[in-house]
Amino acid sequence: MENKTGKKKKSNPYLKLVILVLVLAALVIGYKLLSDANKKRQQEKLEAERAALAGDTPITVAQHELTSMTALSYTPAGGETLSFSVVNNAWRWDGDANFPLNATTLAYMGTNIASITALRAVDGGELADYGLDEPTCTVTVSYGAEKHTYGFGSYNSFSGAYYLLADGKVYLTEKNLGAYFDYTLDDLIARDSIPSADWTTRDYVTSVTVSDGTRENTITDADGVKAALDALDGVNLREVADYYADETEKAAFGLDGPRGVTVKYRKAFTSTDANGNSSTNYIDTSYSLRIGAETESGCYASPASSSIVYLLTAEELESVFACLDHVPAEE
Repeated sequence: MENKTGKKKKSNPYLKLVILVLVLAALVIGYKLLSDANKKRQQEKLEAERAALAGDTPITVAQHELTSMTALSYTPAGGETLSFSVVNNAWRWDGDANFPLNATTLAYMGTNIASITALRAVDGGELADYGLDEPTCTVTVSYGAEKHTYGFGSYNSFSGAYYLLADGKVYLTEKNLGAYFDYTLDDLIARDSIPSADWTTRDYVTSVTVSDGTRENTITDADGVKAALDALDGVNLREVADYYADETEKAAFGLDGPRGVTVKYRKAFTSTDANGNSSTNYIDTSYSLRIGAETESGCYASPASSSIVYLLTAEELESVFACLDHVPAEE
């Protein structure tokens, strides 16, 4: 563009930059106003929720007796469904009647799902808003023909409560019910324990016999018995190789031979008569841990009275078999 003198009019080099800065400033201000408005609406919603929680009477979602429960199953998010039923007044895993189920843990889960109290019901919204479109865990419980399904959702940090889907209705509850079902099938095995408590008084132990299949040592002196029991107490029956093995199957693990440890001891039993007088009797008994074939990291083992086969570490095996070298001190 030319002026009257015929010269081109120079444009301000900073004008575009100023305009750009003003536009950006307007956008920032607009975004902040929108963000503040959203925060205000969220705060108002949370305040209303807090007021509702403070004023509402707790709601009974479930109130049942554990003894009336006949079946229970749960499915962790992305995990396998584990189902259990009461058969002949005892819990069992539906996958295998021979599974050595820890009934105490089942009762613990059942007790916490049989009685549920909510802070309040939640109306409106989508399940996804509460983490209930994909629950962290889904539980189904039966009381005879009566069946109930529960899903556990996300945590509401403002109200300090958890979302619960109970038979299609959404609630807020103080309990994190999903924590009661954080068990794998392996966690539910009723593992054996070595009866170390019976040997607290070492005088009750009459002998400890250790055999590696080639050598055998029966230990009766106090120092040797203490060392042998300490070695046996250090065995951890935790890692399971087979949760149910009959004698034929145990033989496949090398558990049909002489290798093992046997403790012979007297066990105290206290009884009280009708007059309130107590007396203690002692019964001769024994505990045997069979030791089987060796593995790359240890060996197989199983208590003589158990159907479970365990894996012992090489260190545990070495500690037990070290007792073969014990020689009583000369008096």
